[in-house]
Amino acid sequence: MAEMDPAVWIEPKDQEVLIDHEALHAHVKAVYRSARVSEKHAQLMADLQVETDIRGVHSHGTRAAPGYVRRMRDGHTNPVPEITVTREGPAFAIVDNDRGMGHLGGTLAMEMAIEKAKTTGVAIGTVVESRHFGAAFNYAMQAAKEDMIGIAISSSSPGLAPWGGAERMLGNNPVAYAVPAGKERPLVLDMASGVSAWGRIGTMRLYGKKLTNDWVLDKEGRPTDDPNEAEILLPFGSVKGSGLAIMNDVLASVLPCGIATPHRWGDDFTGQQQGSHFFQAIDIKQFQGLDRFKDEIDRLWKTVQGARTREGYDRVYLPGEIEWLKKEAWIKSGIPMHEGHVKNLNDIAEELGISDRLKPRG
Repeated sequence: MAEMDPAVWIEPKDQEVLIDHEALHAHVKAVYRSARVSEKHAQLMADLQVETDIRGVHSHGTRAAPGYVRRMRDGHTNPVPEITVTREGPAFAIVDNDRGMGHLGGTLAMEMAIEKAKTTGVAIGTVVESRHFGAAFNYAMQAAKEDMIGIAISSSSPGLAPWGGAERMLGNNPVAYAVPAGKERPLVLDMASGVSAWGRIGTMRLYGKKLTNDWVLDKEGRPTDDPNEAEILLPFGSVKGSGLAIMNDVLASVLPCGIATPHRWGDDFTGQQQGSHFFQAIDIKQFQGLDRFKDEIDRLWKTVQGARTREGYDRVYLPGEIEWLKKEAWIKSGIPMHEGHVKNLNDIAEELGISDRLKPRG
């Protein structure tokens, strides 16, 4: 089914090559190990970033690894953080990530929220002193795998204009939800408050593609379709995206560390320094029967998939469905990746003295 679905491509497009997911994992893990990252943390980073690539979200997957490593080498990010729990109660925990990659403290905070929710029904973990945490869905899925509803939100540097504004002020705060199902795949929604993630704009730049004029503004505050001139991101859905950005910011920035994104300026915040995250786990069993819940999610899948389509659309997809189809197909075929993406991964390996190179599938 996955290989025939029009939402999934198997043959690499122009500028792309197919990369085996296991080879990609080994390469990225070796890169982190050579940058002084511990075995456990390198394994986790590779796990989360390859999972992101194999679901087609290249903007937040291994393409970020070279930048992460260079920030470790220039002192921005701590490659060997001493992650601690600074405070906790029956239904909450606060994790200090010691300037490490957000993937590390984020995974721990959600693990703690899940464990606490088994007793309290709902629990929250927050992370402070963190860096970029990659794709938000990874943390929400931690909860879904434990038969819970997972929510993950992150702070972000100022880059989004409030609705009607023409300057970088709000964060493009990502938010993800994951919901377990029975026979169907989990529902997974991962989105940001802007029309796009900044990483997606980088992807468009990489492929030499134009944007539409409702994505970004240039430095003068004028709409542009050129990703090279993108300076200010616009919120999706006009005032709705702007409002969502502010509310996400309250949970992921103000609540954990007491500062809103519009105030994240200066050297202390450059390059997502002092990042913070919010994670919530909801134990379904404490609200209703788990089987009944999953059966209804399965029924939701089938009902929505069976919706009558409007002109120009072949079928209706549920949140996360296209990403599940890509994963199922690409595990077998290899992951279509831009040649520049692969080159950058090989370049950072060379900088670190790694002799092996990531090669396309033969």
